[in-house]
Amino acid sequence: MLQNARVVSFDPRLPVAQAIAVGGGRVLALGSSSSLRELAGRAAERVDCGGATVLPGLIDPHLHLFALAARRVNLDCAAARSVHELLALVARRAAELPADAWVRGEGMDEVRLGRLPTARELEAAAPRHPVRLRHRSRHASVLSVSALRLLGDGRGVERRRGVATGLVFGREAALGRLVGPLPSDAFAAGLAAAAGELSALGLATVADATPRPYRALGPLRSAIAAGRFPLRVFAMRPPGSRAWRAAKRLRPGAVKIMVEEGPHGLQPRPADLARLIATAAAAGAQVAVHCVGTATLAAALAAFAALPRRLRAGRRHRLEHVAECPPPLIARIAALGLVVVTNPAFVHWRGDAYIAETGAPVRPWLYRARTLVRAGVPLAGASDAPVVPPSPWVGIAAARARRTAAGATLGAAERLGAAAALRLFTTGAAFALGADGLGTLAPGRPADLVVVEPDPLRAPPDEVAETRVRLTLAAGERVWPA
Repeated sequence: MLQNARVVSFDPRLPVAQAIAVGGGRVLALGSSSSLRELAGRAAERVDCGGATVLPGLIDPHLHLFALAARRVNLDCAAARSVHELLALVARRAAELPADAWVRGEGMDEVRLGRLPTARELEAAAPRHPVRLRHRSRHASVLSVSALRLLGDGRGVERRRGVATGLVFGREAALGRLVGPLPSDAFAAGLAAAAGELSALGLATVADATPRPYRALGPLRSAIAAGRFPLRVFAMRPPGSRAWRAAKRLRPGAVKIMVEEGPHGLQPRPADLARLIATAAAAGAQVAVHCVGTATLAAALAAFAALPRRLRAGRRHRLEHVAECPPPLIARIAALGLVVVTNPAFVHWRGDAYIAETGAPVRPWLYRARTLVRAGVPLAGASDAPVVPPSPWVGIAAARARRTAAGATLGAAERLGAAAALRLFTTGAAFALGADGLGTLAPGRPADLVVVEPDPLRAPPDEVAETRVRLTLAAGERVWPA
């Protein structure tokens, strides 16, 4: 029984209460402390919340779980503030490894560094090791000369004046096979650390947005079975995969279709994208399309519009990111009944780069929120971690303030109110996952909840971004503090 609290339920029957009783992994009742005292009984554990706020456990419907785990093991490129510092980190890591072992890095950001390192610079820093440094977007990597030689095929390799710079686009799957998996014990430790990080932020449910067949989820299944990953996970699937049987904490998610916008157009091409969407929808799947630029958005909308209504109605097909959304497309998204999973934290973490890279007429289109909600589009919020840090609180604050890290405002007309911003990571995220039992606190619902200070419905955005999580329960189990 959690008492002396302000329980915000998002259940219209009892939106606010003083106490909540949970048992058997479910919410038993909400009400006043006195009314629940008899129900709880003398043997119940009582938690005095000291006036703190109790919320439904937060949900991140789009992050990259295995990448979060790998980030704990691989070289953290975000620790470097210049190419010179990055090369020093590469050299130091190489010195710790046996000869010919790969130097693996994550989170490289040319904005932070000033530029990307070159293949020759990486080769000089680690002459006896192939080097792969993955871009923060996770859609490109920079390789050393020896790593490029091992990759072989020159597709996707950037060249200037006939010389490979080291930057490689669209070859991440091939590079993953070439570099190979992390040692199983190191990866298991990374998954456990990621679970601790996420639960400390108040997350009780996440969706792994890197589409994998069931067999590739083996490390996660093992971590869940061993009790080292106590959060609920929805795992997205690649096109052509079959839905597998849901387990207690691991459930199949949407079929995710990746679309890249390159110099030669969309990959897959619009006709192929339409075929992939139609095939997945005909098989009964919810479909999620990786949708960053306007060209992808237009192609995805055309493909969903071509579906028979029975393959759209009630399916909650998703558009991931929707970084650019011109005004004419908003009504089409709403008319097709699509869900948008946006990334409000990008306004904070990447907003200054967007301002530098885009013209004033386009900026209001970026990571829209309020105009989508007003048009009737179901909206969820996600971090896309580790592209940016996984804090949902930064995302909630950014959805309200639309302020960049440097303090500029990006898209003031897209600001959400406090309740709507919090719903992005509760009821909105649950809707996007097709998990209507989550995101609210009501009798019989899963006992996913978080105790926080300050109250995110009353505190200003800057304070919300620094929210302190005192307790997280997932299915009634205390997952933070562990």
